[in-house]
Amino acid sequence: MIERRRIWTYGALADYIRDESGFPGARQGAMLEKERVEIATGEVSRERWYLLTSLSSRRCGLGELLRVIRNHWSVENSLHHVKDRSWDEDVHTLRRPGLGEVYASLVNTALNALRLEGWFPSRMSMPLRAKTCAFRPALVIARLCGQTS
Repeated sequence: MIERRRIWTYGALADYIRDESGFPGARQGAMLEKERVEIATGEVSRERWYLLTSLSSRRCGLGELLRVIRNHWSVENSLHHVKDRSWDEDVHTLRRPGLGEVYASLVNTALNALRLEGWFPSRMSMPLRAKTCAFRPALVIARLCGQTS
């Protein structure tokens, strides 16, 4: 598969959104087009994404903006995807004010603990790591506090 990405920025769009829609930090609006060509069949697919950023065009040109977008998706794939698949995070709904932040902090702490070197064999999956710790919270807390026994 061959993938090509093209990006266009629109300063006037960011100005409009900043002034009319209450996004005071908006500096650039952009459209990213991803075109994929399946080599075996010649089938072409296109996606268009629209985005807004607080990075100025002087600080972040087109090439840099593409890098920032790719980095965003690396975070999405390594953090949010794991939380969604391993812990069904998107299924949970919390209605009490402030509870969402506490829940997110606990899930992030748990995920970081499961990724610590030396706790698990490197090839062990995240769901299996979570199951290993599920019924032993005291052990996990002790390890997080630096106690090895």
